[in-house]
Formats: sequence, structure tokens, C-alpha cells
Amino acid sequence: MANRFPAFLVLFLFAFTSMTHVISNDLNSLESVTSVERTSGTASSTDVPSWRIGDKWTYETQFDVAQLIAQANVSASLNTLTGDTVYEIDDIFFITVDGIQTLAYKMNIEGSFSSGNSGATLEGVSGRLDIDYSGEDIIRVRDLAVINSEFELDVDFAPFNLGFLTQNIATINFDTYYDPPKERYDFPLRTGDQWYMPFMSGTSVSGSSDYFDPSEFDTSGAENNSWQVTKDGIPTEDGTNIKYEGCDASYKVNEWNATGVSSGFNWYCPAVRFNAWIRITNAAGFTIDWLLKDYEPVDSFGVDKRKNPGDRNVDIEVETQFIATLPDSMSKIYATYSVAPNGVPEVNKNLQLRYEMAGTLINPTTNSSGQIEETINVSNVVDDTNASDDYSSNGVIVWDPVQEIIGVATVVIDLSVVGIDLVAQQDSIIVTRTRDGEIATLSKSIGYNALPGDELSFSLPAQNRGVLPSPSTEMEIIVPDGDSSRQAVPSIDAYSEQRIVIDWIVPEGATIGNQTLTFTVDPDELVTGDANRSNNQATIDVFIGRAPNASISIDSGNYTFEDVFIDARASFDPDGGDVECRFEIESRPGLVDVITTPDCAISWNWSNNGDWELRTVVTDNELDTTVLFSNITILNRAPYVNLSHPNEVAVESAVTIDASDSGDVDTISPSGQQVSISWPDLNCQEGLTQPTCTFTPLEEGTMPIRAIATDDDGEETEVLSSIQVLNVAPTIGDIEVWIAGVNTPFDANGTWVLQEDQTVILRAQGDDTLNDRDGLIIDWNLSDVLDNLTVSTDGSASDVATSWPTSGEHIVSVRAVDDNGATSSTSLAKVTIENVPPTITAQENFLNAINRINGLTVAEDEQVEFDVVVDDTASDRDSLEVCWDIDGTRDADLDGTMNNDCDVRGTHFEYTWETSEPQFRTVTAWVMDDDGAMASISAVVKVQNVLPSAQISFANGSLDNLIKGDTLNLTSDGTSDSDSDLVNMLYVWKFEWRGESDLGEVGPSISITDLPVGTWNINLTVTDDDLASSTTTITISVAEPPPEGFLEEFSETLGVSQTMSIVILGLVGLVIMLASFLLITRRSPPELMETPSNKAWDATPLPSYAPSEVPGYEQPMIQSPVQPEPLLEQPAVNQGPPLPATGLPTGWTMEQWAYYGEQYLAANQAPAPSYQPTPSMSTTPTQNTNLSDLLDDLDL
Repeated sequence: MANRFPAFLVLFLFAFTSMTHVISNDLNSLESVTSVERTSGTASSTDVPSWRIGDKWTYETQFDVAQLIAQANVSASLNTLTGDTVYEIDDIFFITVDGIQTLAYKMNIEGSFSSGNSGATLEGVSGRLDIDYSGEDIIRVRDLAVINSEFELDVDFAPFNLGFLTQNIATINFDTYYDPPKERYDFPLRTGDQWYMPFMSGTSVSGSSDYFDPSEFDTSGAENNSWQVTKDGIPTEDGTNIKYEGCDASYKVNEWNATGVSSGFNWYCPAVRFNAWIRITNAAGFTIDWLLKDYEPVDSFGVDKRKNPGDRNVDIEVETQFIATLPDSMSKIYATYSVAPNGVPEVNKNLQLRYEMAGTLINPTTNSSGQIEETINVSNVVDDTNASDDYSSNGVIVWDPVQEIIGVATVVIDLSVVGIDLVAQQDSIIVTRTRDGEIATLSKSIGYNALPGDELSFSLPAQNRGVLPSPSTEMEIIVPDGDSSRQAVPSIDAYSEQRIVIDWIVPEGATIGNQTLTFTVDPDELVTGDANRSNNQATIDVFIGRAPNASISIDSGNYTFEDVFIDARASFDPDGGDVECRFEIESRPGLVDVITTPDCAISWNWSNNGDWELRTVVTDNELDTTVLFSNITILNRAPYVNLSHPNEVAVESAVTIDASDSGDVDTISPSGQQVSISWPDLNCQEGLTQPTCTFTPLEEGTMPIRAIATDDDGEETEVLSSIQVLNVAPTIGDIEVWIAGVNTPFDANGTWVLQEDQTVILRAQGDDTLNDRDGLIIDWNLSDVLDNLTVSTDGSASDVATSWPTSGEHIVSVRAVDDNGATSSTSLAKVTIENVPPTITAQENFLNAINRINGLTVAEDEQVEFDVVVDDTASDRDSLEVCWDIDGTRDADLDGTMNNDCDVRGTHFEYTWETSEPQFRTVTAWVMDDDGAMASISAVVKVQNVLPSAQISFANGSLDNLIKGDTLNLTSDGTSDSDSDLVNMLYVWKFEWRGESDLGEVGPSISITDLPVGTWNINLTVTDDDLASSTTTITISVAEPPPEGFLEEFSETLGVSQTMSIVILGLVGLVIMLASFLLITRRSPPELMETPSNKAWDATPLPSYAPSEVPGYEQPMIQSPVQPEPLLEQPAVNQGPPLPATGLPTGWTMEQWAYYGEQYLAANQAPAPSYQPTPSMSTTPTQNTNLSDLLDDLDL
């Protein structure tokens, strides 16, 4: 529909412009209309009607464009468009026309027309054409002249009758003015009345269309139309009647344009106050009919919309004083305002009388009879229509401006007003012609013309232009060949007429020129009251001519698209005058182009070969025509074809050879079917005869291409070409990641998230030409951050099992390489490797500690062994760091985390604690991989202090036979405790003979040189770093040294033998031992005994030291001379309490005093009871964990 459819639409819309009541064309053809009845009879008249707001007329509308399409040279068909059109009075208002305030109606017009489903075919596409019509006419009240006409067309086409495919073809607005307003009626109407009207008209077109510029329809220019009432009676055309049944007394008004071409007709129906049938015709080939089916007047009763208009409930009837009156005369105007059905008068109603032609405005009030009577000057103003039956006719209006009820009558002005004036009215003659069975009504505007053999029918009017009825009389008619006849004329009412119809056949061989018909009313002058006998006779000239001679010459041997000169300039009119030629050219099958030219010569070319018909119509000035039929042969042109394809193509790659740039300039086939293209030697995917050929070359090298174009006439054109077939690089598909046999898609970020050392299958599919496919090498680079993580596989399909040892993002790339070294593009994938945290598992020895609620209890220096098993991914396993944090309260590495110190490395843990403070130790085993991911487990170890046990050993082997002056060497050998406590053990020796003020001596061994004579206790108190202590005591006896040989002296003194002396000494020793035992067991009353809770140092922990930090006084005693130590100035915080008056206790150091001085002072605030030496050699070790007992022993 691309090219022809706009042309069709333009013509189609041109047809609708006729609805604006303007027919602008210069086609000099004569359209046929129904002939005038061949009877005589009287003619009544009807005056201008009045309308009300809301009056509505509904017309059945038929739009026949068959001839238009046939002549439009478009590939289209269209059923008659049908639908309803509704005319409705919307308003009564004032409008200024040529400076005169004019009362007007606004008439709305709405219509919808459709071809029906599949009723339209445009360029081979069947569907439905729909047209919506909406318009507005402004019509003058006094004579129904059209002031302005405006309407909009909305044209849609629904291909295949599918509404959702509907295309809006155009939305166009037409606005037409008439200056002066166009009078399609000249009231009062009588059969035979004829009037002319020159006017200016202009149409402004706007809107939108994808197919044309709406402004192309703008027109402006002078018009000169003529009208004639050619018939009265029932509206009937071609045997068809309207559906409305109440229009039996209608008037048919024919219309012609300035050239005499019929523009159609109206059947005016006085009963419905408007048209019963409207037809618009045009020589371009369309006919539009509006046939009344419903009339619905408002404010009426007795209405049957299909047949009876009823009567108005309230009406204003207007009458003139005279049937006709002279110019500038005074005439009364009567009006009756009443209510039906009984004629009840509307009293005291303010009305307005408007005689707008003269500018007369009167405001009368109805009397008690509902009547008014006013006198006006009819003036000498001539109306815009030159009529045959009066000098001027002007409407006078009486209306109620409030109720908008109107009454109208026509004031007829004539140049003479008499009683009786019989007139043979030349201007009202109706002439119809029958030629070759076609009947046409001839228009006086271009003259009456005929050819020999034509049958002419003359409807001759006898008018009475008087105000009184005329008596009956006769009419004499003399036809052009001289035959005379008379017919009776009945009585004629005032300003009415009677008609006589006479037929005449133009004789063959009639002389060229005017032939005259004469008719006389009252030829014998029997009507004595006839005021003017000069107008009783009239003649009508009929030009008898000849049809034009048509002559034509046409070029021959022309090809398509080659101009053919068609020359009809030798045509002429035998009866004189010019001729005009219309060439009806068959340009395509079933399509005709119509070209009208006064030059009678054109150049034309055809787009397809063949024999084409030419119809040449030669028309003379009388619109007589002669038709010639010619046949023009056009020769075929060969088709053309141009190939489009790449110069090179890869082997085994599809290539398309495009011959779409081909065609047959002289074809009439639809687009795409003008030529067929064949491809010898090629296997085309599209088939054998398509405009493109897609195939796949399988071999490298130069490949020939041959295409043959064949048009619809069998003509062929062959073209040759070639393509270079090249090797192609391989291709590689997208990388797939298969996990556990499942093709796993990447995530929303376009990456695969995997774990360290997780093995997956990377899969990629390479491709190449058939010869290269099996030799492909697939090269993988599995990481862009790890060196040498590459692999290659043979063949087009590649599966690679791999894993990544390091966390982070890795870009995997793969490409295919063929045996020519050509490589594919690189396919990339991104994998994100997530670190797998290590695991740690406690072995049974560690698990046992973990599961103990109160912790694993161990003794000081008791070795603890724990074991753990750690694991991780294979790549991290060898680099795992395993550590033990032995103190959860200490942050040795200062990283802010208390339990991640690395105190012991390895999965096996061996450790001993030298002190029980703190008692509870949290042992954490942790493992960390190279990404810093950690796992840990912890257990609590409860360290129990090992209590010391004091023991005194004799360095010289025996305590017997001690005498004053002996040196006694004692050691702490045998004292037991944990090894670490033994290193830091405090040894305090107390000697009974030195008294309470003696502080004792410190050290693991002592050498005593001040043994006094007597039996003495020597105490050893040991204290570990947890302040747990143990005391043991030995008793020694020291004798006076004998002068010489004690035994002999003793024996001698007693005078006994030495053996007896020994017995005696033994008994004495036994007694001493028993006494000492009694003393020891009874030494302190219960109320004076001290308990561990009484001692201040029991609540004060002693400091613990690393092996390298053990104070010197706690080191094992070295039996070497004590070197005096230099005095060092100690910081104030380390001085301890003030020294007692006796000075630093014997054997103490200032460092000891700094730590233990306060405990010493607290223990010596109250002196303990002194003990008398008891001779005894027995040793009673005691276990004492309280430092107060030790100090009591030191309190001599």
C-alpha cells in the first residue's frame, strides 16, 4: 500500500470535500438524471420552514466509490460504504454576514460509515475501512442559505478485519466559507423554478496523515452554480424510495456547476422541513446518497419518526399581505403565536420581527389573539439569486428570542403587480435529452444542445404572475421542424404555473445551428384580463450540432518506461468551436489513469509490457463527445540483477549472496515477485528461486557464483561473480565449571565461588572447520596470579580437573589453537577461592583435661603432656602453624588477644609449672593457616602446690660426743619439695642456746662453732615460694671437754670401772631424753597457741621467680668464705620496714628484709616463752605449713 494507497486516499477525501456543498472541477461531462415527467399539471409552492433546537434528521448513507477507484489507478476495491448520518439543530444565534446581523442555525452533523468486514482491499490486503464524520453547518434562518460548513473526517483501515491492526489513515478537518451564503433553495419553491448564483468559496484543510499533506486540499475561487426544480412528488430514483413515508409532496432540485456538469440533487420535503434525499455526484467517479429514514421534531405532538412529523405544540405562523409586491412598497406582515392543538393564543409575548435584507428590526407584542401586525418597506434590495419567477425574494422572520421559537415567510418582490399576467416563462423551461438510452437534464447555463437522433423533452411553463387566478386557456407549441400543436391550460392560481410537456426527435441530417421552439400562452387572447400580452410568447433555441471528429496517432515499438507520444490534435468539431480530449489510459490491469487536456496530446509510459487499451474521449463546446478505442503494444525489458556479497568468507562459514537489488522495471507483479532468481551450482538454504542464497563453502580457494534473474515475461539476465574462501581461526565456547558432576552456573557477580583445594572440572568446547576440528589444542591458564598453573589438552572438547591452592580471585582463560597456528579469542572466567579454615582436634590426653569441669589437677613440676591433631586443605597443611598458649591471662605478643601467644610450638605439648600461683592455668592450643584463619581449643589446668618436708642431716656424720668447742656441720639434705621449690626454698636455722633475740641463720647448710655445754634444740624451718613451710628439730648435747680422757676421769672420780661409767652415762642420757620429751609436749597451753590464721604473712603470697631470677639468699649455700658485699643504694620502694634496734637479723640480707621484714616484725611483737635446755639426743621432725611456727622457733 506504499505508493498507490496515498493516491487512493487523496481521491477518497476529495470525494468527501463535496459534502461541504462545493463542487470544484472542470470536467466537461454531462451526468444523467431522471427525466421530467411527460405530463401536464399545476405546480404548487412551498415556503421557507422554521427549525427548533433539537430537531433531528437521520439519513441512511451510501457512499459508492467503485467508479472512483476504477479511474484512480490504485490497486484497491471497496464496497459501498454504509452507515447513518444524523443532522441536529444545536443552536440559534446571531452571526454577522457582510456587515448584517444575521439570525442563524447551528446544525451538527455526525456520521459513521464502514465498508464492512473484508469490504475493502488495498494493495492486495483485505480488511475494513471505517470513516467517522463530524461536522457543523451554519445556516441562515431566513432562506436556509449555507454560511459556513466545517467537518472532520477520521479514516481508519483494519487489515484482515483485525481491530488491533487498525491504521489511522488520516484525520482531516475541512472548513469552507461561502460569500455570499450559498442559497441551495429559492423560496417559495415551485416546479420549474430556476435560479443562478455567483459566489466565492474557499476551503481550508488541516489535520494529519502519514500519506499526504492535508493542505493540498486548500481551495479558493469563484463559483457560479445553477439550480432548477425539475420535479415534484414522491422521492424516487432508479426505482429506489426513501424509508421515510411522509414525503409524498417533495420537490426535486437539481444542481449544476458553472460548466454545466451535474453536482447532484436534493429532494426537498416540506413535511419534514428539510431534505428527504440528498445526492452528491462527481465526474471523478463517486456518488453519495443520504436517504431520510427518521425525522424527530421537538416540541411536537402526533409524531411518528418514520412517517408523520406531527404538529408543533407552540408555533408562530407568519404571512405576508401580498403574494407579491412592488419594490419599495409597504407591506403588512402578520404573525400568529399559538399553542396547539386548539390554537390557544400566546398573549403579551414580546416578539422580534426581522427583515434583515433591509435592516428592519421591530419588537412587537402579541395581542389578546396572540397576533401581531406590522408594516414594513420591502425595499428594492435584490437577493443573491437570479430567479426566473420573481425580481427578488427575501425572508422575513418573526421569533420569540426567549423561547427561541421562529416563524418565517418569504416576501416576493416583482416589478409589476397585476391581477392576471399570463407568462410563457422561458427561464423555467425544463429540457431533458435522451441519447443512446441515457437521459440527461440540460442546463440553461451552457445552453440547450442536441445531435441528430436525440429525443428532446420540453416541459413548458405557463405562469400566472398576477395576484388573481387566471381562466383556463390554451398553449400553442411550434417545434423546430415547424410542426405546431395546441394543448389546454387549466386555470392557474396567483403566482403559480401549469406545464405542458412536448417531445421532439432531432431529425437525422438536421442543419447545424440553432433550432427554435416557440410556445404561446393564450394564443387566441381569450383571457381578456391578461395585463401584459408581451410576455405570452417565448422561444427556446436548441443548438443542433455534430459530434466532434476524433483522430489519433500513437508511437509504436516502444519499450517499457519509454515515453509513447499520443497525439489527438487532429481532432476537431464539425460544428465549430474547440475540442478537449480526455485520455483514459489502461496503465495497469484493471486500473485506468484519466488525463484531461485541451492540447489533445500527451506522452505516457508503461511499467509493464503488453497490450494496453487507450480510450480517447473528444469533447466539444456543447459537451458532445466522440470516443476512440486504441490498442498500444509495449515491449518487454530484460530484468536487472546486482549481486551483493563479501569478497572473502571463512571456510565452512555461511555466506549470503544477495540479489535483492534486482527487478523488472516493467513488471506488474507485486513487490518481491517481480523476478525470480536462480542459483546454478549452489545449494541455497532459501530454495531454488529466492532473491538471496545462503550456503556454506566447504573448501578453501576461489568459489564461482552465478545468478540468473527471470522476469514475469520469461526474459533472463545472468551475472557472474566469485568469493575467496579463507581459513578461519577456531572458536572457543564459554568456560563451564562442573562440581560433583553438575554444571554449576556463576553467581550474580559473574564468578564461581570455590574453596581452597576444591577440585572441579573446567570444561570448554572448541570448534573449527571440519578439517581442523580434531587437531585443536585447548590451552588453559588456570590463574592470572599463580605462575605455571597451565595445562593443554588435545581435541575440540577439553575437560581439566583442577583446584586452587591460594585464596582470592583468579582469572581463568582458555583458547583454542588450530594446526595452522590460528587462535581463537580467549574465553575468560573468574573464580573466587575462599580459604578453608584449619581444624584442630584434641587427643585423649588433652580431651581429658578439656572435659574436666574444674580443670586437670597437677602438682608443681609435674609434667603435663597434651596432644592435638590439626588438619587443613592439602595446600595449607604443610604451612600450618601450631602453638600452645600456656597462660590465658597474659598477652605476650601484645596483639590484644590473650589466648593466642605462641609459648610452645607443635602438636605435642609438654610442660611443668614451678608454682601453683596462679592456681588455674588456661592452656589453649591453636592452629593458623597462611591466610590467618585460626582454630583453637582450650583446657584448664589446676596446679597444686607440693608441700615441703624439712630434714636435717649431719655433715660430720654424728651428733654424739659433742663437747664445747666442737664445730657442728648441719645440712638440709633430705628436705623434700618440688624441684623448682627446692631451688627457691628458704632455710631458716634457730638455735636454742642463742636466746629469743637471735634471728637464726639462713641457708641449706650451716656450720656451728659456738656450741655451749648443755642439751639444746636446733630447729630447721623450710618455706617454699607458696609460703608453705615445714619445721624439723634435733636435740644435741654438748659436754664440757674433759681435762684428758673423760671416761677415765669420770670413772676415776666415781671410783668405778670405765664400763660402769658408760652405763651410768647412758642412764643419765636416757633421763634427759625423757625430760626433754615431757617439756616439748607441755610447752604451750592451748590458749596461747598460734594458728595459721593469726599470722599476717599467711595471707601474703611470696614472690615467684623465673630460674634466672632466684634471689641470692635462696640459692643453695656454697661452702666458701662469704665476701662482704658492697652497700647498694636501694630504691625506696624496696627498703622494707625499718630495721629493729638490734639491727638486721643474723644471716639476713637486705633483699630478704625487703620481702619478709614485715612478717618478721609481726611475728616478734610478743616474745614466746623460753625453754630450758633438755638433755636429749632424739629428733622429732614436725611438718608445719605456717610461717609463724618457723619464726616461733627462731624466737629464742
